[in-house]
Amino acid sequence: MGGLIRKAIHIRLKKALYETALSGDRINSIVFSGNTTMLYLLFGLDVMPLGQHPYAAHIQDFPPCFAREIGLDVIGEASVLALPVSGAFTGGDLIGALTLCQSLGMIRNVFFIDLGTNGELFVLDGSGTPFITSCAMGPALEGMNISSGMTAHAGAITRIKEGPDGLSYTMIGEGDPVGITGTALIDLTAILLEKNVISKEGAFSRHMGKLHLPQPLHLNNAGDSLELKLWGEVGLTRKDIRQLQLAKAASWTASHFLLQGAGLKLEYIEHVIIAGAFGEHLDLEHFRRLGFIPDFPNGNQRFIGNSSLRAAEKSCMEPGFINHAAALRDKCREVTLSNQPKFQEVFIRSLGFTNESTGHDG
Repeated sequence: MGGLIRKAIHIRLKKALYETALSGDRINSIVFSGNTTMLYLLFGLDVMPLGQHPYAAHIQDFPPCFAREIGLDVIGEASVLALPVSGAFTGGDLIGALTLCQSLGMIRNVFFIDLGTNGELFVLDGSGTPFITSCAMGPALEGMNISSGMTAHAGAITRIKEGPDGLSYTMIGEGDPVGITGTALIDLTAILLEKNVISKEGAFSRHMGKLHLPQPLHLNNAGDSLELKLWGEVGLTRKDIRQLQLAKAASWTASHFLLQGAGLKLEYIEHVIIAGAFGEHLDLEHFRRLGFIPDFPNGNQRFIGNSSLRAAEKSCMEPGFINHAAALRDKCREVTLSNQPKFQEVFIRSLGFTNESTGHDG
């Protein structure tokens, strides 16, 4: 697997050098940021301990080496650097994001979440102490395990809005849509929840036939299953909603126990930072409506895009960034979700599209 990763990187490097008309000897250094498993594979380290209890990352820092030592011969003399990791599921992407936020002046009372198949979170308390955790959100937000789901490629619907004439969409590329991304799934679910087409529990309304569905939405009965059709073959099923609920419950539950572990009340949070490669199309209000994270009454909410990439860029421009990241990593206190006695109880309760922090709808 490590060989495949290095080969893929090598091919992309050759392409980038060709397109920028640069020779490999012009590259002085290359910085990697990513989850712990991918970094271990890149550097040829044993990943077995990462998947076995106690899921520890025995190597947290990656000493510089030459690119040729890991098979990147096209930039063979370049120095290879990587952001430090904390644990098996709290990687260089999370530590890099933590360091990035601090460099942007957010040093206390911060809530951060990086959305993806593996959600990674940190909070900074009033003294600036970082608390970190991670959760398995599943691939729904990346368009996977969804009946009409796809990643952000040509033909993918990325946004859905409701207007006077019904539903409209934003799509990548030209022609007819062929699928929806995770951001469009969030939009659609929030709209249908607001119109009572979907209940707080995630079920289709029993009175669907009597509801006025926004155009072009219409019912399609396929055997024993019920599907809401949109454009062409794009549709929404109960299973799709369930996948979104599982991601939502994982996100909210992790947020709950992280804040509890840090001793932070919701009103203390001043900065709410949402990251993720897919999030340039994310409607933050729809995201809030579905209850992925608690409502922070005093939190200034912002989206910062791919924080892992931004941290790697910062490392290239600022030589001390990686050392700063390692120092912050050493101050982190990890909140382990599997150690929480009420985890299952909170997770199940948070499956519904409600704001569990107040006990009221989002």
